[in-house]
Amino acid sequence: MAKLAKIATARQAQLKDGRRLGFAEYGDPTGKPVFMFHDLWGNRTLRHPDDNILKQLGVRLIGIDRPGYGMSTRKPNHNIMDVVDDTMMLAKGLNINQFSVLGYSAGAPYALACAYRFPQIVTRCAVVSSLPPMDDVQGFQAVNANYARLFQLAQNMESVFRLLMRGFFWFDAQREPDHYIKELMASMPAVDQTIIDNPMVFDSRRKMWDDIRQNGSDIFVDEMITLVKTWGFRLQSVTVPVDIWWGESDTMSAPIVGKRMAEFIPNSTLHLEPRAGHLILFSHWQPILESLIHS
Repeated sequence: MAKLAKIATARQAQLKDGRRLGFAEYGDPTGKPVFMFHDLWGNRTLRHPDDNILKQLGVRLIGIDRPGYGMSTRKPNHNIMDVVDDTMMLAKGLNINQFSVLGYSAGAPYALACAYRFPQIVTRCAVVSSLPPMDDVQGFQAVNANYARLFQLAQNMESVFRLLMRGFFWFDAQREPDHYIKELMASMPAVDQTIIDNPMVFDSRRKMWDDIRQNGSDIFVDEMITLVKTWGFRLQSVTVPVDIWWGESDTMSAPIVGKRMAEFIPNSTLHLEPRAGHLILFSHWQPILESLIHS
């Protein structure tokens, strides 16, 4: 069982293999627990900036740092199921017997894996703007072309990819952390740019990116290598109710990914929103949470 330690405003769990798992809690401490899996550029703090929404809905949101992110110890060569096991140890340490899971973008495969592996414990799952499985050509075709090239390097030329990312991280360290966030968001549709123009959302993304920069490029590469591996389960084998959320204007992960997921996952509901993009997590935060707790 995980041993818990208080550190500043966040917490760490010491896992049985000696690693530490960083996490943070928000909302109602006695509310319905929802474990949150962040995106490629995130950490345990990822959420809508208005925590009153969590309190009003009675949600206890628990954000988790994956290996190497934030306050979590790096674990080279980890796979998706390793993170699922870490999450379950944390849940036991927190005396949580049942919970929902929410995965955003690159975090969605981890949420689905939790639902697959522990259907008696995970009550419901929400996947938002998910990455597709990246172990076949269709996955690469469904994501932003720049990211597709990075994933292909991670899959086929790991040593070259590590050198490339070390160079980029060195270059980016010479700039303020908001530079890269501005560059990233400039390529997104207007509906997403409107969301990131919210100073609180922008500031949280800047802080998360700065946190990733501090931990170094290798953890970022580790994560991308993990995501191009086989997930370890078939979508058809997920029996927990799954809500699939997508914005029709998403240019990072095409809406066709959500449609295919809805076809494969037996007990799923597709929410395809016409006035949303990849940042639908923020524009539809309340209905996403309501779908998890009002089942």
